[in-house]
Amino acid sequence: MRNSSLRILYTYRGYMYYLLFFITIIYFYSKGYDMNPTHHNEAQCCHDTHHHEQSPHNHIHYGEVFLIASLIAIFVVCLLFIYTPSLATLPFVSEITLAVLFVVYLCAGKPMFSTFWHNCKNKVFFDEHTLMLFATIAAWCIGEASEAVAVLLFFRVGEFLESLAVQRSQNSISALLQVIPDIAHKKENHTLIDLHPQSLEIGDTLIIKVGEKIPTDSVILKGKSYIDMRSINGESVPVSVKEGDSLMAGAINTSAMLEVRVERLFTDSHIAKIAKLTQEASKNKAKTQKIITSFARVYTPIIFILSLCVALIPPLFNGEWHEWIYRSLVVMMVSCPCALVIAVPLGYFVAIGRASKEGVLCKGAIHLETLCKVKNIIFDKTGTLTRGSFEILKIIPNKGYTEQNLLELAAIAEQNSNHPIATCIKNHLNIAAHIESYEEISGKGVVLMCDRGEIIIGNATLLQERNIAFETQNSAYTIIYIAHNGVYAGYILIGDTLKEHIKEDLQSLQKYGIAHFAILSGDNQSSVDYVAKELGITHAYGHLLPAQKEQKLIELMGQWQGKSAFVGDGINDSIVLRRSDVGISINTGEQGNDISKESADIILQHHSLQGLISAFKIAFHTHRLTWQNISFALISKLFIIILGIVGIANMWLAVFGDVGIALLALLNAMRPPKGKAREKIEN
Repeated sequence: MRNSSLRILYTYRGYMYYLLFFITIIYFYSKGYDMNPTHHNEAQCCHDTHHHEQSPHNHIHYGEVFLIASLIAIFVVCLLFIYTPSLATLPFVSEITLAVLFVVYLCAGKPMFSTFWHNCKNKVFFDEHTLMLFATIAAWCIGEASEAVAVLLFFRVGEFLESLAVQRSQNSISALLQVIPDIAHKKENHTLIDLHPQSLEIGDTLIIKVGEKIPTDSVILKGKSYIDMRSINGESVPVSVKEGDSLMAGAINTSAMLEVRVERLFTDSHIAKIAKLTQEASKNKAKTQKIITSFARVYTPIIFILSLCVALIPPLFNGEWHEWIYRSLVVMMVSCPCALVIAVPLGYFVAIGRASKEGVLCKGAIHLETLCKVKNIIFDKTGTLTRGSFEILKIIPNKGYTEQNLLELAAIAEQNSNHPIATCIKNHLNIAAHIESYEEISGKGVVLMCDRGEIIIGNATLLQERNIAFETQNSAYTIIYIAHNGVYAGYILIGDTLKEHIKEDLQSLQKYGIAHFAILSGDNQSSVDYVAKELGITHAYGHLLPAQKEQKLIELMGQWQGKSAFVGDGINDSIVLRRSDVGISINTGEQGNDISKESADIILQHHSLQGLISAFKIAFHTHRLTWQNISFALISKLFIIILGIVGIANMWLAVFGDVGIALLALLNAMRPPKGKAREKIEN
């Protein structure tokens, strides 16, 4: 009678596992969990690189999917032969099916067997792989081969989804090559020879064209230009350089050709040191083991010893060895960790898929777990808290002039300039005039004579040198003074403004237990202080190079309790992104943003911090569901174990304790968080 009942229950068990698999697969694909390792937006901005680099990964994905699908198809066919009466009575069907199931078992469990053997050699005996091995051995021991194969198949699916989640948001280290200079024009005997910067020697003369990166640390011999330093130190305003000034490798020449002399070998350059420090910082990254792995160290030996005790001790007193061995296998079967090793990690994978839909890419479940422990958030300024681009904030004309007059004078003066501030002015008004003379004074401004007379535009020093009477202004933003025919006409305030809703976003983050905010920036201290004051941030530090940012981060982490997250957007943030407990890269769409994505644990695909709020919301929700599943699984299994020991529970209850609890835990893990985001994140 018992065997007949068990056969019926096992038939339903096979279908339950089959259903569990398809629920998992359908959910992930319905949520857009494709096998493309990059987000759509990211793929657009870095199409060529990803097309080249990710194709090997795609081949691995397709091969793994084909293998898993084939194993599951074979497994389903075996179930049909086992549980279909007309097929089960055929000659040798039982033997052949058992042999096929054993082959499927070995193929599906190969990664687990390899990891288990590796752990044993390293004296790590108790983790989820140990749990799975003992669970499947128990299934074979009770004569249920399909149980052992099903457990390993779903474990293989879980491992595959985890690796897919990591590769989905992880960029290749070769993205650094997009930021590091890859060409230098060496001047030799009035000709130019194109070389890789690593081939340069100290004293070589180079030509740097407009728009090109500085190949290595150099000093200017001829020419003057503006250098974009944002990818090096976060400085938002291009720096004016002239003969005798030093240049850092990786900075971009924006306005005029330069002739320079190599001062340092490429391996000793500033950009090479950033790459080296980034790699070294990753070694100091805090590592937290998976919840289930830590739990398994206690759970596995307890269950193993308990099963042995149930099988060996009672028969010494009553001699009923068969009955007590059966009860011990019931205990082992109930203790199968499907609800833990499947539902718990898949709960995090569901969270990762849900986060990706909201523009948040997470390089592994462990980072969502760590996010729940974050109490301090440190921000970069330019591009993270601010928009990262110049805008006209105010136009203040002097008596006799209007805002339109002042803007026209500025647009005429800047019509031939490629400086970002000039571009900002021309974006508001593009007007041309006949220019008779034009003089650009490095670091000060422009003096020109045109059909509207003399126009002087620049900083306060330029107007003072020209004996223009005016009143200087104090501001954290850039002030452009304008004089017309020797008379002060007014000034234009230009600056990098705060992102929309940034204050509300910071207030929302505090609801998740954030105790401290700080700013670490390479921009000037006055600009950093102004932003900090506007946002109510008490810790703000400017004029920091990447290595100095790292030291300041370590100092703050030592002062504050709890985990610390850093949010940045450029190559100059890559070191602190690695060193922080959770590194978060915010997308700006710029080329220098790629290395920060490589260094980060979490990538915000949109420029708004609303993505960070969504990440916290999903992390806390997933953390809560994870502990609900763990508690539910343990309490339920403990109850059934007790019933099994006293002889009340048999295999049908063991089936529920195994498959039923796993299915319920998985369905619970798929529950979305309550409430909606304040608004949809802008693309």
